[in-house]
Amino acid sequence: MVKEVNCKGAGYEDCEFLVRSENVDELVRFVQQHAEQTHDQSVSGTDVRSLMHDA
Repeated sequence: MVKEVNCKGAGYEDCEFLVRSENVDELVRFVQQHAEQTHDQSVSGTDVRSLMHDA
């Protein structure tokens, strides 16, 4: 099943970042990388998983 995470769902209304993947581990890595590079924040895998929803 495809999951997705977007920054707007995490409270960053001005960020258009959206990622979808069937591979949860890959999705977590992409979100963590984006959070560090764009928002200068680190986010745990658990936190990323809590933001995921079905695409």
